[in-house]
Amino acid sequence: MDFCHRSARWLVLALIMLCSGCAANSITGRSQLMLVSEDAAVKGAVSAYSNMMGQYSKKDQVETGTPRAARVKEITNRLVAEAVRFRPDSSGWHWEVQVINDPKVVNAFCMAGGKMGIYTGFWEKLKASDDEIANVMGHEIGHALASHTREKMSVAMTVGVGSALLAVALAGRNSNNSSAYPAAQNTVAVAAALAITLPNSRDAETEADQIGIELAARAGFDPRAAVTLWEKMAKQGGTPPEFLSTHPAPENRAQRLQALVTQVDPLYQRAKNKTAGPLPDFIGQPSNEYVVGSTTREEYTARVSAEPEVMTFMAAEFERFRKGEVILTCSYECALGYGFQRGNWKSLHGKKQWRELAVAVVKTGYLNDLSYFLLGEAAMGLGFRDVAKIYYTRALDARNADRSCEGAFNTCEEFDIPQRIAAALGRPGAAAAQKQ
Repeated sequence: MDFCHRSARWLVLALIMLCSGCAANSITGRSQLMLVSEDAAVKGAVSAYSNMMGQYSKKDQVETGTPRAARVKEITNRLVAEAVRFRPDSSGWHWEVQVINDPKVVNAFCMAGGKMGIYTGFWEKLKASDDEIANVMGHEIGHALASHTREKMSVAMTVGVGSALLAVALAGRNSNNSSAYPAAQNTVAVAAALAITLPNSRDAETEADQIGIELAARAGFDPRAAVTLWEKMAKQGGTPPEFLSTHPAPENRAQRLQALVTQVDPLYQRAKNKTAGPLPDFIGQPSNEYVVGSTTREEYTARVSAEPEVMTFMAAEFERFRKGEVILTCSYECALGYGFQRGNWKSLHGKKQWRELAVAVVKTGYLNDLSYFLLGEAAMGLGFRDVAKIYYTRALDARNADRSCEGAFNTCEEFDIPQRIAAALGRPGAAAAQKQ
């Protein structure tokens, strides 16, 4: 019984850890397992990237000083300039891209913190155009922006916890079997990876497709190249490109990409016909030494991140928000998601990431005064004062209808909603709307 009680306690702790590690992604809106901090993920990626490039350098496989390497950097910098529009904190990443000279390998990657690589097989085997290179690198940057590295690391941690629990259980029942622990650990690690990672991998690929093709279009690269590149890889005979094994996808991926082309083509046409000003150099250490022209990273990022524009796959929700048309109706069925996300909302509010805050609240859909209040704050932050008044009024109405964030287990994240609304609207009497 004592063994069972100990195992149960560990299982409860593991479940609590899983639940507390869920967070809504500010770009995609999807709830992800995030047990690993951003800082830890970036540091881990930096170390892994350094080791990887060190090994390639020893084999003289890192291509530097060539027109191709320079062109890859130029393409990637244009993509990163669009990336920081939707994830401003990424402007401080130490973005880096290397061309790895291995003509047999068709693959590319972008780790947490913007550490990137692309293999020369894209040119040698696929004869990839600049537009195709831009789309594949946009896809990889999409993985980094959507925190897929952190998600994978968090899943790995979860697998480790589950493996350890079962290994302890088996070892306790088979105390004479010295191999019970490693055998259990390996078996459960594989099972947990299949059970948890595969669905998330499909989600991650869909998200990276959506983000990447839009980054490329906004940067002035033809989104149709995402389709042609995929078709080239699908037609490769013999051993499939490594990209296909590391980026699993359903057979209809070309069709899905084509649908995305239709969605983002107006952005490409606008970018193609627009004279772009000088961009900061995002590839390298964050320093004014790398500034091209008169725009610093900080100035550029502050300007583009303040624009009331979101990724196209969130445009419908954002358009309803900016028109004051969001009506929240979800209650008990959304309570769990609300409980997980409200801390993230507070963080977005503190960072003044108004677009991301608005979309995150709309996607959760939970009806209470805090949700409407934060929509009002987002609208006010974006300069939609009349819209903000609508949401602030709905927040007070929700409060008077017993849909308040106050309570022992339902806190308001330290926001004094009536007072803050009164201050925002310049109407001291509005605070009296608080339910007595």
